[in-house]
This record gives sequence, C-alpha cells and structure tokens, in this order.
Amino acid sequence: MRVGVVILPAQSWRESAPYWRAVDEMGFDHAWTHDHLAWRDLLDKPWFAALPTLTAAAAVTERVRLGTLVCTPNYRHPVTLAKEAVALDDISEGRMILGIGAGVDGPDARVLGEPAVDTRARMARFAEFTELTDRLLRQDVTDFAGSWYVAEGARMFPGCRQRPRLPLAVAATGPRAMRVAARHADVWITNGTSPKPGLRAAVVDTDIVREQLERFDEVCAETGRDPSAVARLVYHGDRTHSALRSVDAFAELAGRYAESGVTDLVVPFPRAEPPHQADPAVLERIATDVLPALQARANRTEG
Repeated sequence: MRVGVVILPAQSWRESAPYWRAVDEMGFDHAWTHDHLAWRDLLDKPWFAALPTLTAAAAVTERVRLGTLVCTPNYRHPVTLAKEAVALDDISEGRMILGIGAGVDGPDARVLGEPAVDTRARMARFAEFTELTDRLLRQDVTDFAGSWYVAEGARMFPGCRQRPRLPLAVAATGPRAMRVAARHADVWITNGTSPKPGLRAAVVDTDIVREQLERFDEVCAETGRDPSAVARLVYHGDRTHSALRSVDAFAELAGRYAESGVTDLVVPFPRAEPPHQADPAVLERIATDVLPALQARANRTEG
C-alpha cells in the first residue's frame, strides 16, 4: 500500500514549507492539498490557493508525488486547469497527479454567482469536465463543443512530462460519478460518505469503502474497464476515528483497507488545532515503523 498525506493550505508558505519537506524526507508516497477558494471549516481564517502551493512544494521536495484533492467544476475550466497541470508536471519533473471531482454545494459553488445546479446537472457537467480535461492532457491541440464547455484550438505544447499524460485521480462515490471514473481515471478516490457533502465532513470506514469498491468493480465491468487497471485511493479524514490517534490504530486501519483492495491511503497532516488536530510524533513513527512494510508489500504486489 502507498501512503500519502493532505497538507491544508491554511498557513503562510514560510510556515508550511517544512511540512512538505518533512513528508518528502519521511518517505511518504504522495502529498496532496485541497483545492478550494474557501473551506467550510476555516472560512474566515487563512486559506491559500492549491496550485501555487503545489508549485512551491515541488521546489522544496525531490521525490514525493504531488496532487490536488480535488479540483472541481465549481470554479475551474478544463482548459486553464489542464494548462496549469501541464506546467506543474514540468516543474515537478513528472510528479504531478491531477485529482478532480464533481464539486458539491458550499462557498465554492456560490462565490462566482453561478446558478445552483441539481445533482443530475452536476453529474452531466462533471462528465464533460473530465472528458475534456482528459483530452486536453493527451493532445497537442483540442477542439471541443459540449453543453457545458467549449475549447477552440486549445494548445497544450509541449504536453505532459508523464506520458501519455499525467495521472488523473477521480473522486467518485455514486454510480454516475463512478462511470466517469471507470472511463477516465488512473486512480479512483473515495473519502467515504456525507449526509451534506461540502457542508459536513465525510465519514469513512472499511465497511463503507468495501461496499463502494464492490460497486466500482461492477461499474468497471459494465463499461468494459479492467478494474485492476485503476488504483483505489481512500482519503481517511474521518474526525471521529482519526487514523493518527496512535501508530497501532493506523497500522490496523491500513491493514484492513489493504485487505479490502485499497492501494493508496491518505491521511491528514497533523495540525496543532482542529480540524485534524494530532500529534506530529505519531506521523513520524508511522513513517519509520509502518510505512516501509506497507511499501514493500505494494512493490511485491505490483511486481
């Protein structure tokens, strides 16, 4: 199993840079940040943009992969997003992962004054958003005319450093979003489930993920996609049952997720205050005591 962390863009770069360096030096496989204009838990507190943060992170790290968890159509356009992702893939020397999702209700969905969209429209927009983003990252020049997006001669020279394109990680917990992921994703993402997505934090555990994995396998079969060709990433940001409450708790959780077929586990980087308040020493011990065995097992499986 590969293990990563989410570092919230909620501090100045001078304060955050040591965290990104530490994750790289501790040997974690990937590091992510949330892509929002404002986030529900920290609406009136510092919050910085995701892609500039990842660009700075690329400059202070050497090996860890970097990603968005996740960009959405709430205020992103595929052409400008793809252009920025290509640039970040170059700056990071091929370490970029582009995480995308459908978007949910909340501040990001309202800030530009766009009319509200229902679930059906949101899924249709997401399908088109993902299809166009995928094309842009694969092609030198793209023309596209859809119901939601248009691209006329969108040029992406020189293209991604990673070929045929940088990895797409697609967040998908419902059947319609899963169909999008089955068609386009290199990595499928879940963070569990929430009664009010975007307004209330998700709850996630191995039972929820196991059921979602089964549904995703079925969707892959229906769409003709080999399920084994898609990595399975769980973001365990559960506030009630933190993965970082102890080293043993993390090791047990990781083992149960691995048995369910999860290939990648992501946890929040410990903060001094909520949300995701935890002891940094636990993450350090996970890196030394648990991470090597998980990575070795993943390497044997892939080999």
